[in-house]
Formats: sequence, C-alpha cells, structure tokens
Amino acid sequence: MEIERLPEELLQVVISLTSPQDACRTAAVSRAFRAAADSDVVWSCFLPRNLPRFGRNELPRSPLSSKKGLFERLAAQPALLPGKLVSMQLDRVTGAKCYTMSARALRVPSWGDTRRSSRWIHIEVDFIIGGKRFSEAAQFLGVRRLDISGKIRSKMLSENTAYVAYMVFKLGERLHRLDFPFQEASVSVGGIQQSTRQVCLQACLNEEEDVVAGAPPYHILPSIVGPSTVTPREDVVLPRRRADGWMEVELGQFYNKEGDDREVTISLTEITSNVDKSGLIVRGVELRASNNA
Repeated sequence: MEIERLPEELLQVVISLTSPQDACRTAAVSRAFRAAADSDVVWSCFLPRNLPRFGRNELPRSPLSSKKGLFERLAAQPALLPGKLVSMQLDRVTGAKCYTMSARALRVPSWGDTRRSSRWIHIEVDFIIGGKRFSEAAQFLGVRRLDISGKIRSKMLSENTAYVAYMVFKLGERLHRLDFPFQEASVSVGGIQQSTRQVCLQACLNEEEDVVAGAPPYHILPSIVGPSTVTPREDVVLPRRRADGWMEVELGQFYNKEGDDREVTISLTEITSNVDKSGLIVRGVELRASNNA
C-alpha cells in the first residue's frame, strides 16, 4: 500500500488525532501501521496529562513497558487513590478520567436520633466489580432527613468533557417511604447549579423484554406497608438495574471546561417529609464521561 511508505512520524501524528479505539483498529491494518499506532508518541496523546496520585500498590511496581500498556491497565479496571475511598478509571472510548466515590467518601445523613438509624455494612465478594471494590456500603434503617452528597475538584476531571453523575445503590428489606415525596438530585460547580431533577428511588425501569403492551415501563417496589400507589410523572428520573446486581440512578450532568478548578458537588436530598425513610443501601457515586456529548 502506498500509504505504508509514509514516514512513521507522520503516521503517528495522524493516528494521535483519532481515538484510542481507532488506534487499536489501525494497528491491525499492517506491520507498519502497528508500529506507529502502538507507539508512545500516539498513546501519550490519549493518556490524560494530569493523572492523579494513586494508592500504594495500585499500579505495578516496575514501570509499564509502554504508554499503551498504562492506558490499557487504567481502562481495564479502576485504580484506588490514596486513602482507598475514591477510585479512577479511564474511559476506553475517549480516554477521559472517570471516578467512583465510595459511600465512605460521601457526606451521608447523621446517624440520626437513635443509634439504629443507619449503619455500615460489608459488601459481599460477589459484588466485586473490575477487580476492585469498596468494602462497605451505607445502609439507612430510618432517617428523616435524606441528604447525601459527594464533592470532587474539577481539576481532577478531564478538561472539555461532559460528565454524568450516578448514585449506585440497592433497596433492602423494610423498604419505607422512598417512593414519595420524590427525591431531588442536583449537580453544582463552584456553587453554581448546573443540573437539578426529581428522582424516585423506589421505582425501577423495566427491561424492554419485560414490558407488557399498555403497561408503564417501570414498576414500584413494595414497601413494608404494602404496594405503593404513587405514579411517577414523566419528568421524574427512575433508576435502572445494572449487570452487577446493583441499581443506578442518574443524578445530573455538567460540562468540565478547560482550566477549571472549582468544587463539583453532587447531591441527593429529601428533607420535606417528617417521616422515617428506610431500606436504602448506598455503595457510592460514579462520575462517568458522557459519550453522547
């Protein structure tokens, strides 16, 4: 092929202007393309410029043989940051930095008026995701003020990237009053609100194959007082089940501009009703790059 006669340096420049996925596809074209596509010159462009400091033993002690090797390691599974409360993983499509804040990294409701209002529980081994896991989740046994939030500096995120925030959770036994009033989710950057919405944690979107003709595309999980009579409005965001057995609900979106160094706050609240809410188990909050941006 005539294109294979191009200098390797030129091929590297061209490939570096594509994406990690395109570079991998290009490497399969020919030996000449593979040499250029697998080079450190190309993968240095795909790796974020300011990777965070990782926890001890999170990366191999001996340096990875190539920039591509480092990218593939960070895209394959998350790496814990110092303190082991937050993890980072690269988006395999865009190379953007994605973070998970464990329940211990979040501000959760005070443990309430009684010692039994909330507790930390161990996450079983079968919930391991990507070879890394946080060992605890927050279980709410009876809180009147549901107020959960997580914070991260915008400079830790990838620049010029749209992000979506999700809360990862489960609904346990003795489920009560998570169907209504609806919870309010919001995202703010530097104290300026970027996104706000209502969510219903006690509902769940049905899988497409489970939807019966004429029936709503969701179902409300029963509580300890019996079936719910609540019907979420169309503008209320509902959770969906994940392949790992947990549920996730979208809390909001925001765009991280170049050069930003502000505090990003993700929150979920329900403080209007004066009744105990129980049955919620929170594993953490995930910040993922939006590939639809």
